[in-house]
Amino acid sequence: MSLAQTRKGERVDREQWRPFLKRWSEEWITAHDPENDEALDEAVVRDGWLGFAQATNEEIAAAEARLGVSLPPSLREFLAVSNGWRNVGTSVYRLAGTAELGWLRDMDDSGWIDSFGAAFEEGLDEGDEGAVIPLLRRGITGLAGRGHGCDVPRP
Repeated sequence: MSLAQTRKGERVDREQWRPFLKRWSEEWITAHDPENDEALDEAVVRDGWLGFAQATNEEIAAAEARLGVSLPPSLREFLAVSNGWRNVGTSVYRLAGTAELGWLRDMDDSGWIDSFGAAFEEGLDEGDEGAVIPLLRRGITGLAGRGHGCDVPRP
């Protein structure tokens, strides 16, 4: 089953991540426009890889200990393939590695919670108001230097 075919809630393992990320890297590098896009690192072009070295089990365990929760299995597997991801443009920001993961509400740009949450609150059905911001406050940021996250409940 390809990554695109994986059903919600199903674990994506490193054997699925690796070929997907390699193909994605190659497509982005091939489509890179040096006149309009941010320069690519020489090693990225040479290796055809937008990722970083894989995270060790110890680095993943240290991130989980620091956060006080187990990371979602797909994130753990992603980190075991690439400990973060490079910024490739205006719509794909640099993904945080194990040392940079943190609670969204504790990050420097935590003001994002209220502004983004309020925008989503406007479109909710009656009775669901007030649901988005508490979820965002329990989210772990996965984008380095950006206020975006995946929802992992904080104990």
